[in-house]
Amino acid sequence: MDMELFPWYQPIVETASGHVAGYEALARCRNDAGQVVSAGALFSDPDCPPAERIVADRKVRFQALAALKEMPDDCFISLNLSPEWLQFTSTARELPTLKMLQRLDADPSRVMIEITELSGDLDMIRRVVERYREAGFRIAIDDFGADFSQLDRVALLLPDVVKLDMKLLRDGLDNARNASMIQVLGEMASRLGAKVLCEGVETEEAYMLALSCNAYYTQGFLFSEAKPQPLASDSFSSQIACLRDRYRDLALDSCTRSQWLGQKVSAELIALRELIKASGSLGGQIDLKHHMPTSQILRFYVCDRMGNQISPNFENSAGGWKIVEEPEGSNWSWRPYFIELLASDDIEQRLVFSEPYHDIYAGELSQTAALLIDSNRILLADLRSRQMDGDLFHNNRGMRARSIAVC
Repeated sequence: MDMELFPWYQPIVETASGHVAGYEALARCRNDAGQVVSAGALFSDPDCPPAERIVADRKVRFQALAALKEMPDDCFISLNLSPEWLQFTSTARELPTLKMLQRLDADPSRVMIEITELSGDLDMIRRVVERYREAGFRIAIDDFGADFSQLDRVALLLPDVVKLDMKLLRDGLDNARNASMIQVLGEMASRLGAKVLCEGVETEEAYMLALSCNAYYTQGFLFSEAKPQPLASDSFSSQIACLRDRYRDLALDSCTRSQWLGQKVSAELIALRELIKASGSLGGQIDLKHHMPTSQILRFYVCDRMGNQISPNFENSAGGWKIVEEPEGSNWSWRPYFIELLASDDIEQRLVFSEPYHDIYAGELSQTAALLIDSNRILLADLRSRQMDGDLFHNNRGMRARSIAVC
């Protein structure tokens, strides 16, 4: 590998402060025309011996670490650890990166090691991660969510930072299913004690989706591409403040409209409850001739307090209500919204909503509502999720109001 390699730096921006918290060091080189281009492909070139790639990686790494002295003390450098480097480090007596920091008189806690490959020997990866962590380095897992078979590895390694897969973020802008998936991954990472970093943020819409994924850090062309020198820590403070304000305003507006729709649904379900009470039936015989379904309700059914379904499904169809007999033995007592309703102190006045999910029959974002009918029965209704067309959050998680009081 004869060409000259050098690092450029892409800023990693902290959501809460708007400051540049760190920089990912990315290898660069010059092409035949003298233009600066990514050198990433060189490190995976099968024609280049691994030993040469490791030597080249060390040179770029040392240059990147030397830039720490030009950065604020609370700023970190993020370095990618390639598969070859993982294998080398697992057998080396000393950590080469630690030796470089000692030469530079730099603090290991200001360096984040990104594990870019989780396939292979899990025990070897765990040993490498433990060595870096014991030396004081931060640990990040790159491309989280790219391979669901690796989720157990992330739970075992307990990284400080999880970088959500860039492709997932882009796909999440296309439809609600993809958005839901990346939001679940963001929540999972947070529950594991890791800070979420969304990379590949190129548009304001992508930034809004990143925030809905609990993004502690963001990185991407919306702020800056990689630069030859680290940018000032306050370079994006004003931009981030404006984006946060816009996110908050849109979220509040979405929440207000969601609550308005929730009240409309509440009124319809209360009317339906009174109709069921008036029928005098335990659940199966309900006179719905004068109660036409609205577009909000997909179906409803009645359960006893033990969660056993005692009525058929009443499905919303083009011609009105359609009765669909359910197999005997359906029990919904294990659903969180059912348990939450029963646990309510004011159960008679409480309407409980599930979190949004994708209804497998309707093929759209939905929620289930639970409402007490009387001392023995509970009304369950599957609803189109309380969204409005054009809502910023329509393709995101939706607003998760869990329960509201009813009269």
